[in-house]
Amino acid sequence: MAAGRTHDLINLSVLPVAVYYLRPENAPSFIAGYFIGTFFLSPDNDIFHSKPNKRWKILRFIWYPYTKLFSHRGISHLPVLGILTKLIYLVIVFSLISAIILIPLYFYKPDLIPEIDTNPQSLKEYLLHPFTVSFFFGLILSEIVHVITDIIYSAIKKLKVL
Repeated sequence: MAAGRTHDLINLSVLPVAVYYLRPENAPSFIAGYFIGTFFLSPDNDIFHSKPNKRWKILRFIWYPYTKLFSHRGISHLPVLGILTKLIYLVIVFSLISAIILIPLYFYKPDLIPEIDTNPQSLKEYLLHPFTVSFFFGLILSEIVHVITDIIYSAIKKLKVL
């Protein structure tokens, strides 16, 4: 398996090539997704002591249950499915944390909690907005580059052993 620094360098070297093929208006959100996917939402989030998990600093603890639920090079190393799993996991974790904070606050001072728009049409418009789609593709490409790096590194390592 390639080291964390190797993944970072390879991912960063692929980014200019990918950006070259984007529309200029999609580049900022794609780059943001790509950086977050490379440095914070890597396929290696399934290893608690990995570099991406250490980058979460004080929030690193939220990845501990994830490392127990998913084995290394399992679902988190499957492009698209891996990032979806991590995003759903984060939504669940932050929803629980928000509920722990907001429910008591609601009973103490209900007018402090803003009303959330639960209109399905609004959610669909948000998820299909070009910014969101570009961001998601940035996350996916960073994951694909990571997985390809792992495959190539493992193949080279096997050839050296033979």
